[in-house]
Amino acid sequence: MKKRVLFGLALVPLLTQALGAETITMGSFVELVKEKHPLFEREALSSQIQSKNRESYLGSQDWTIFSSPYYAYQELLATSSFSPEKIQMAGASVGVDKVFLGTGGRMSLSWSSDYTDQEVPDIVIPIPPDPIVIPAGAAEFFQHKAYLTYTQPLLQNRGGYLDRLSYDLSSYTIDMTDIQAAENEEALILDLGMRFLDWVLFEEQKRIAQERLELAEEQLAQTRRKRAANLVDRVDVLRSEDAVHLARQGVMLIESQWKSKQAELAVLAQSGDIYAQSPQFDLYSIEALPGPDEAVLQLREKSRILETLTIRQNQLLRMKAGFGETSRPQMFLSFGAGLQGGDPEFGSSFELDRPDVLVALDFRYPLGSRTAQAEIARTDLEIEQIEKDKEKVVLDLEAAVRNLLILIDEFEGILSIDQKRIESAVAKTREELRLYNQGRGILTFVIQSRDSEQQAKLTYAQNAASYHKLLMQYRALMDELHS
Repeated sequence: MKKRVLFGLALVPLLTQALGAETITMGSFVELVKEKHPLFEREALSSQIQSKNRESYLGSQDWTIFSSPYYAYQELLATSSFSPEKIQMAGASVGVDKVFLGTGGRMSLSWSSDYTDQEVPDIVIPIPPDPIVIPAGAAEFFQHKAYLTYTQPLLQNRGGYLDRLSYDLSSYTIDMTDIQAAENEEALILDLGMRFLDWVLFEEQKRIAQERLELAEEQLAQTRRKRAANLVDRVDVLRSEDAVHLARQGVMLIESQWKSKQAELAVLAQSGDIYAQSPQFDLYSIEALPGPDEAVLQLREKSRILETLTIRQNQLLRMKAGFGETSRPQMFLSFGAGLQGGDPEFGSSFELDRPDVLVALDFRYPLGSRTAQAEIARTDLEIEQIEKDKEKVVLDLEAAVRNLLILIDEFEGILSIDQKRIESAVAKTREELRLYNQGRGILTFVIQSRDSEQQAKLTYAQNAASYHKLLMQYRALMDELHS
């Protein structure tokens, strides 16, 4: 009997397909939602936003153009016979500079032009009878200079460590954003799966209620025939009619719930095709799952929450190294080379024939690094705090997975009992019907038995749906719903 009942339940989806009804699986439904639901698009944008934010840090190594024009006018106090009375100066410098993230060096290439106009009185030597006048020289002078400099850090920021810090830290943020996006998407997939299972349950409840209605109508027709032959009382006809009304009412109620859930899923998927479809799902299937110890081990290895905490921990370690870098002494080696030229004549002033070379070593050692040390100490505490968070998460995850596995295992036993209840209810209905047909039973007992049989099947369907919801919760906990 048990095999016949299970075989009949397994035939339901096959019969649905044979009748030409269009069906949709849970996987197909989820894929439909993924194509258009704003949450999936939003989470994809979150990752792109962080990627663009990371790219912004590369702007520090772009070439930068600078310019600094100036004009000055002075009337000077005469401190000697050679001091000018008035000076006008004008000039400008333009150039480009660049930071090299790979080395930490800075390079600058510049061009400067200066113009000086000064009034210097002639030098007069009062020697009788005629004083000697010495001209002060040209009043105007033009000067130009081309210069290239490169500064390389030798201690702090050697290799561009600090220059790349923000860029490197942002890569951890991108990884955490991707994981959070996957978590948010999986939460939505879990919710969609739960809704789909509700629709599957309504589909099965509708089938069971329709089956009950057909049996009630068959019983009513049989009772009317017996009444026509004066084999039963009129009250049996009334009882049969009442059973039909109740069964039809149950079908209408479940159909309304089925249609409302169908409309809800059609809106979420943004697909009108779902209005012409019914769910395809093996509601009474049982799945093999790993044992609690094995599941806990798998969870520790691939949990997204733990992975996020590990990434954050690594990010803090990188920040700590950056704070340590700032506490190191600074030493810069600078090279400069250029050519310059000048002349009272503007055209001749462009002859750059005077070399200008510079080599310099700049050393700075902080006598105290309390800021860096405080930041390092704070970061150490944050790293320790995250380690405790990981321990807490491991405990919470283990408790949750063991809880779900126990519930799932118990539900398998409950489903087995449901199958036996259905077998017993079917056998009882057959016996009550046999007695009634022999004139030794009461129709009320037949109706009650059939109602009990229907209730046993409904309970089995509800428990099966609850079982699969637990399975979905388990997969979500194990991060298996979103690949």
